[in-house]
Amino acid sequence: MKKYAVLCAVCLGTFLSAYTTSCINIALPNIMAALNFNMDSIVWVSLGYMLPYGSIMPLTGKLGDQFGAKKMYILGLMLFSAASLLCGLAASSTAMIIFRIAQGIGAGFVLPNAMAVVAQTFPAHERGQAMGIWGAMAAVGMAMGPTLGGYLIENFDWRTIFFSVGPVCLLSMVFAFVVIPPSRRNPVVAVDYLGAALLAISISSLLVALNQGQKHGWDSLYIVSLFYAALAGMVLFLAVELRVRQPMIDIGLFRNLNFTAANAVAFFAFFAFMATNFLLPFFLKSILDYSSITTGIMLLPMTVGIVTFSPVGGRLADRFGSKLPTFFGTIVIAYALYALNTINTDYSVWHLFIRLSLLGMGTGLIMSPLINCVVSSLPQDKVGVGSGVYNLCQIIGGSVGVVFAQVLLNRREVYHTVVLKEYLDPTTHSSQEIFQLLQLLWGDQGMDSSMLVVAARGWLTGQGLIPQQYVTFKALLSNLITKQASILSFQDVFFALALICSAAGLLALLIRRKTADLDQA
Repeated sequence: MKKYAVLCAVCLGTFLSAYTTSCINIALPNIMAALNFNMDSIVWVSLGYMLPYGSIMPLTGKLGDQFGAKKMYILGLMLFSAASLLCGLAASSTAMIIFRIAQGIGAGFVLPNAMAVVAQTFPAHERGQAMGIWGAMAAVGMAMGPTLGGYLIENFDWRTIFFSVGPVCLLSMVFAFVVIPPSRRNPVVAVDYLGAALLAISISSLLVALNQGQKHGWDSLYIVSLFYAALAGMVLFLAVELRVRQPMIDIGLFRNLNFTAANAVAFFAFFAFMATNFLLPFFLKSILDYSSITTGIMLLPMTVGIVTFSPVGGRLADRFGSKLPTFFGTIVIAYALYALNTINTDYSVWHLFIRLSLLGMGTGLIMSPLINCVVSSLPQDKVGVGSGVYNLCQIIGGSVGVVFAQVLLNRREVYHTVVLKEYLDPTTHSSQEIFQLLQLLWGDQGMDSSMLVVAARGWLTGQGLIPQQYVTFKALLSNLITKQASILSFQDVFFALALICSAAGLLALLIRRKTADLDQA
């Protein structure tokens, strides 16, 4: 029972980190009004957390290998708790950004060392199921963030988002200190701080460029410079790592096929998952006119699927190896995304329930097998840094996925708008083609053929309409075209994501069926 108490302790800290990561976006308008942010600066409330959180994970994992995962995990919780309290007390925009950076650093200590604690606590034949439970708690935290955060903001104040985690953080620290046994230390391990700094510069530059590229323009000097900084930082990082005796990240780890394949699959799986999480709320709110609360409820089947099938994926990995559940899970995700390729205004609750349940099921099936595959392929003294690399791949994959979805959605919307408006040009298309377009736009809104014929004639000639009515009629059609172009664009993006996830399924086949036992490494 002791090992499950340890699992409960790290799950609590992981839940808090995931919850805080996801709930902040819903509070941004309130924070902007309270602390005098503008639209250009408010983004740094999110970036201030994300940059250290993503860029220092290999370093904090390495520190866990050197000084013990338990110490680094509790240190991260302490910093995270203090920074959360200070965020709630922040009286200026500058203070909020500084405290969010500190909060991100604390969260960056928590995640890789939580994975290392679980890996060291459970034997190889039970590790998959344990990782599944741990991953499910992270998913629950991500899912509950917007819902619980929205409730706190609506009924209390945005500061309660930060204050609410304080007591739970304190409980988590005490619990972790009591139940987690002292972690194995390897004082021989040295930290390559130069390599860590270069990696942090590279990753931070990349994440800022991906986050700000759509706003400033992908070919702007600012964004291009950030991409060059990211590339230069990575090249210098690799040069340093190949020369030092004890590198920050042992490049030789990537010679292990299981480690490389698992990180690649995690990149593309999180790419699709975060892109879908970005797209669905927009579709439900802007196209189907759902409220924020209804949107949150509609997304619950995905969360339930992740929580339900994460332990199942872990058991399958323990019994059959990581390849089978990972391959099957990615194919289920790809199928769910392909099914969303038909999303439109006629979608019922049942349509969404089936597709989002499948998406959650597939995501749950791959989470713990991938983590188990990474951990089991590493020697004991490299579990921490390997966990940091794995989580870094997820973060970068998710960031690239959101940017990909955003850019492709915008470009396809422009394309479909041009095509649909061209069909309404009477000089280039016949009345029959215009009739067919109006049937597409209005056919599901109760208009029969005779009414559509009148509408097509009215569009072509203005017959039966006074000038003001004709202007209003054309404005209404323009709005319908914009909405239909958006729907077609969402369909295109989901189809592209399905293809990407299918490719991830092929990468999963590279995983060897049997992975090395960490305890024997």
